[in-house]
Amino acid sequence: MKLETFVARLGSYDMQRDKDHIIEDLRQLATNRSLLSDHLHATIQQDGFATHNSLYNVYAYVLHSNDLFTLRMGFWSPADTYDERETFIYDLNHSHDFEMYAAGYSGDGYVTVIREILDEFPLQTGKTPRLGKERIIKLAPGEVLYMPALTEIHKQIAPQSMSASLSLLIHPESSIKIDEAWCFDENYMPLHPGIAAQETALFTQTLSLLNPGQPVAVH
Repeated sequence: MKLETFVARLGSYDMQRDKDHIIEDLRQLATNRSLLSDHLHATIQQDGFATHNSLYNVYAYVLHSNDLFTLRMGFWSPADTYDERETFIYDLNHSHDFEMYAAGYSGDGYVTVIREILDEFPLQTGKTPRLGKERIIKLAPGEVLYMPALTEIHKQIAPQSMSASLSLLIHPESSIKIDEAWCFDENYMPLHPGIAAQETALFTQTLSLLNPGQPVAVH
């Protein structure tokens, strides 16, 4: 499936009722071997070698973004050192404040460890919520994972070989927030809202140095 077809099909779906269709379309899109090369060619044609409309962070590209959703291609490297694990935010228990689908694209794929949050919101620093049983999924090619907003905690474990995945982020429809994304310790105790704030700030600053005078938006 081509990216343009995928974008058009998602625009016709009900994001709440058509989850099975979204999962199947993302699985089909992940068989397109020219997604990144097509994206880079289009980006160079439009922006030259500027990166402000293309890169999300140090290891992910934004393939498409509109008012409804954002589609990224992320790369996941094996990690032998602490710094490498920090770069890819491996082994960090966290939640998201948006719905997300993830599809394996290449390589053996990272492992995701997921637990459902059973308590009502909002979460509190230092108070561990009740959790469901642990689920372990390896995001290999052909595998698609759906994660609802706020109700699950997950972490990524590094793959054995260089891998890539597609991530589809559904933008929240309502501006009313019942909670935020959180980071948790190894025992699932909430530490603080927000994920990798320091890493995001550093990446934004680095992009501004590479592209002086260009606006940088990292979501």
